[in-house]
Amino acid sequence: MQRVVITGGPSSGKTSIIDTLEKDGYAVFQEVARKVIQKQLKLGTNKVPWDDVSAFSKLVLKDQITQWNSIENTVAFYDRGIPDIIGYLNHGNKQLFSALKEASSRLRYDFVFILPPWRTIYTTDQERREDFKSAELIFEEIKMAYKKLNYSPITVPIGSVQERTRFIIDWLNG
Repeated sequence: MQRVVITGGPSSGKTSIIDTLEKDGYAVFQEVARKVIQKQLKLGTNKVPWDDVSAFSKLVLKDQITQWNSIENTVAFYDRGIPDIIGYLNHGNKQLFSALKEASSRLRYDFVFILPPWRTIYTTDQERREDFKSAELIFEEIKMAYKKLNYSPITVPIGSVQERTRFIIDWLNG
């Protein structure tokens, strides 16, 4: 069983790669944060990253742990991993909570592929409100979070979705 994280700052191409992997028949887990934001906006709460990143992060962690525990295939790809929460909290200068520290230490991934910021494809929307400069800073915090947890993130070169997906698959197939 292999757990593979596709991560990076906002709007760096993660979801496009995840969608391609899914079309190619791989087991994938979509980004939890986006779903949580959509639900919280619908409920009219402040548990969104721009209002209360700590409360939001606790909701995201709960669903990411559920994803982590539900793997059934030999290889599964995750659109963001638990350490991403640490990166976002550090970016917001917020305290890490004990459940996050425990989960990020105990629930480990086998490989982490990180996508660098890419201005050409960067967009904002209802759930992604950061400007490009913030996206660059978030990317650095996410990369540092993984490194501090003794991961060695593999940088995915900028290119078409197919080229980036092929890079990941080729790397895994060694």
